[in-house]
Amino acid sequence: MTVRTERLTLRALRPEDADHFAALLGGDPEALRMLSSLPDPCTVPAARDWIAQRTLQAGQLFAIERQTDGAFLGAIGLVGTMLSPELGYWIGRPYWNHGYATEAGRAVVALARNRGVVRIGAETLPDNPGSARVLAKLGFHRAGLILIDVPNHNRQQLICRHRLQVLPSWRALFVRWRPFRRATA
Repeated sequence: MTVRTERLTLRALRPEDADHFAALLGGDPEALRMLSSLPDPCTVPAARDWIAQRTLQAGQLFAIERQTDGAFLGAIGLVGTMLSPELGYWIGRPYWNHGYATEAGRAVVALARNRGVVRIGAETLPDNPGSARVLAKLGFHRAGLILIDVPNHNRQQLICRHRLQVLPSWRALFVRWRPFRRATA
């Protein structure tokens, strides 16, 4: 599946995108620290394994590319159950502060809404206000703090949880079951 926005193309992640992961994140330990699920260090083989594992799981993961020149900017996606998936994303440092994460996020939230998703969760680090601002622009609200284990980084980390109510619960049932309604004469 491919999704187009005003400036971006969101397309399925591919194994060869590991080269872009390593180029944008391999030499940026500060950015990598903000991404608890990505391998540290972010090498091409580690990124390739990460992509392979994530594309086998339920969800929808996209590469974010700029339409004007095809530049690989980062990745975004929904993972988990489709009733209440988790949104995750990252943008390479050279592309920060251009609104790309917000634009890609709006497209993914719209896709989720069209599929009948009720709510979406997301996580940020407390010291990552840029990512929290992106989520706020998408309509997310801060839901609290939790302490999680981060095996890829061998530590525990305090995480801010965020929630977005995409559809009212009754609307999700209607969208989900509409194809099975009987036709009336």
